[in-house]
Amino acid sequence: MKRFILFVILGVIFGQAYAGELYRAPSAGDSGKYFVLENENLGGRIIKVLTSRVGKNNEYTDFTQLKINCNTNQYFTLAGSSEDGAKDNPSKPLKDWSTNSKWTGLIVGSSKYDLVNYICRKF
Repeated sequence: MKRFILFVILGVIFGQAYAGELYRAPSAGDSGKYFVLENENLGGRIIKVLTSRVGKNNEYTDFTQLKINCNTNQYFTLAGSSEDGAKDNPSKPLKDWSTNSKWTGLIVGSSKYDLVNYICRKF
């Protein structure tokens, strides 16, 4: 019973610290943790997502909003921001990056490659 309670407590602690779906775990070359926080099917296999990257030692969280085209395996960056500490969701409005963005192809092994493959498998 004590073990069960310990697992429940740990689940609550870690569940609150990082709400969202982990799509890329830390690795030797990148100690960040990547999460999908929200996704919305816009139709035509185009998905709008809000993601976060929690940096090493939970020092910061980067948020990025993108559109993903699952037909062409490309992404379009809409907005983003960075905040101190590990955060579940942005606490301030994201900055619009769409005017300087374009549909971009994937680089194998990149975090965007993992994100697009993760999302497109779901839709």
